[in-house]
Amino acid sequence: MKPAWKRVIQWSAVVALIAGFIALYKFYQSYTAELRVPVGVSWGEVLLASLIWASGYVQMILLWTSSFPWWGSSLPWYKGLRVFFVTNLARYIPGAIWQFAGLAGMTMEAGGSPTAAAIGVILLQIVTLATGIMLTVSAAPRLLPLTARLTSAEQLLIAALLVALLIVAFPHLLPRIRSLLERVLKRPVPLPSPPRGQFALYVVRCAGNWLIYGFAFWLFSRALLGQGAPSMWVAITSYVASYLAGLIAVFAPGGIVVREGAIVGLLEPSIGVEAATILAIASRFWQIAIEVAAACVMLGVEWLRTRFSAVSVAEK
Repeated sequence: MKPAWKRVIQWSAVVALIAGFIALYKFYQSYTAELRVPVGVSWGEVLLASLIWASGYVQMILLWTSSFPWWGSSLPWYKGLRVFFVTNLARYIPGAIWQFAGLAGMTMEAGGSPTAAAIGVILLQIVTLATGIMLTVSAAPRLLPLTARLTSAEQLLIAALLVALLIVAFPHLLPRIRSLLERVLKRPVPLPSPPRGQFALYVVRCAGNWLIYGFAFWLFSRALLGQGAPSMWVAITSYVASYLAGLIAVFAPGGIVVREGAIVGLLEPSIGVEAATILAIASRFWQIAIEVAAACVMLGVEWLRTRFSAVSVAEK
């Protein structure tokens, strides 16, 4: 495919997503206008929450690119950002094959291994799910009443111990995970055997990313609801649990509806159903806006780089 057509397709996907975002935002405005919960947005806190969430998003992509050497390949981090930012929007299209196909294709074009790209994402999803489950099991009182009387610090300590157990046990589980994936996908899945120290850091960073996302969500809830927002630890654990539900529900593009329903169910005891509903819907718009902005920035940077390269060649 000619580069011009590739840019047209990429920008068309972004424009279509922006149009869908605007339509959904109009629905959000009409919905919240009928509710009794006052919503006053603190844009400074929204900006801070967005920057924190975006930092977690970038770290996730850096985790992905850092795993390429495990398959004997490599991908510069800046190329990884462009590839992932753009192709990640495809998860809102029904059928995960679109995201994987785009990821593999753009990675190969950028000089990396398409196998490392696709299987690296699968490995990232597996570890992300595992660490998220550790946090949810240890720190969600609404899911485990036995932990309801524990302090946030005690729940976090339990999560740290479970993550440490995961670091020890996961390398021994990889062969079984590989055989399971191969039965499901009906093709070879070359999961790596990374050095233990590198993999331990990989797992810790995955777990830390959950805390970054959850903290950003708590700040966003404060920006919308003020004093009516949930406490920090309740917001973090509810966000982690809801995100896990969206990841597991592969039939829902981007976990839409599933994740929002989980947020409402988990936060209703703390802030009420109306406030939880507003927060669930608004947080979806917020996340999509960050992802679209990131993709537009990377496409713009790539366009400028191409233009400057063309001018430089023409001058020579």
